[in-house]
Parts: sequence; structure tokens; C-alpha cells
Amino acid sequence: AYICGYPDGTVKPERQITRAEVATIFYRLLQDEARENVWSRTNSYSDVASGAWYNSAVSTLTNAGILTGYEDGTFRPDAPITRAEFAAICCRFEQLTDGAAAFTDVPASHWAAKSIAYAATRGWVTGYADGTFKPGNNITRAEVDAVTCRLLERSADIEYIRAHLKELPRVFADMNEQHWAYWYVMEAANGHDYTKSGNTETWLRTYP
Repeated sequence: AYICGYPDGTVKPERQITRAEVATIFYRLLQDEARENVWSRTNSYSDVASGAWYNSAVSTLTNAGILTGYEDGTFRPDAPITRAEFAAICCRFEQLTDGAAAFTDVPASHWAAKSIAYAATRGWVTGYADGTFKPGNNITRAEVDAVTCRLLERSADIEYIRAHLKELPRVFADMNEQHWAYWYVMEAANGHDYTKSGNTETWLRTYP
């Protein structure tokens, strides 16, 4: 599981997600060995205090080269993250930086053009019907779950979830099957053992 939701039992899928929250997601996804090699609690950002709840995640992922800050020396942990920024983080996480997909509003000169192109080529991110990507738009929590599941090649076991809904570690009061990202969120929120055949997961058990 790499998302938890809120204390009131919601996940707020349409809410913008912050840079600190995204750092925490990818920190949770680091394999133990990789995390040990790059783990850190120190950083050079002027706005990431040593006692902040997100400090280990931000410091570790910055040390790993997955996260970057701004020219003024800040990280802006509480700022919403844009579609371009998230595409770039995904590519750094996977150590991939090039692709062929093109969008009318992402010129080659755009700082994240290669990352956006690769993420789109791999099917992690999608554009809009008018041919744009809207790189400066803020990404939502639901969109982050969908993109991350695609990146990890993870897919929910729909039959298992329906049969064990009352037993799942996490369900959310503000989501149901009618929401376009429901299965992505269920996959992201519930840790599970599974077997896999092709792109299909068969869940064996769940845990927090």
C-alpha cells in the first residue's frame, strides 16, 4: 500500500496532491535495499525542517536524484504538484528519460519534455482530446494513483475486492465503482500478496 487516505475515512480523489505527499508515496515504494543505500534525513532545502513529517522522504529521494527543488533553494512541500513535475519524478524513479510521444503544448524546449514524452509513450500518462497535455495543471490524487499503478504495472483483482470488501484494510467513503479511478485507488491503498499472469493480478491476501 502506498496511499492511506484521511482520518475521516475519505481519500479525496479530486483534491490536489502536494509535493510532500508525492515524496512520501515514492519513499514507500522504494525497495528496502535501495532505500538503505540512499536513506537520509538531511537536505539543503530552506523550507524542509529536520522535524517535518516528510523530511525522511524528501531527503532520501533528493539524495537518490528522484526529487529536485527550486532555484531559490526551496522544496515547497505544501505546494501542489503539476502534471509535468509528476511525469519527471516517475521517469527519474524508473531511471528513464526519453520518448517519442508529442503534445501540442509541450515544445521540445519545455524543461520536462523528454520525461512527459517517455511517460506518455509507456502509457503512464495520457493527454487530452485536443492534443494537449497541460503540463502546468496540478495533478489530482486520483490521477497520481492511476499513473503510479501503470508505472508499476499493478492492477486490482476486481473479483477479490468485491468478494472481500468488508475485510479490506482500506475502503473510502467518497469512492465507489462508478468513479473512474476506483480500482487504481483500491490497488494503491491495500497491501496484498498476489500471483500474476500477464497483466492480471490474483490477490491471495491483504494487509495494511
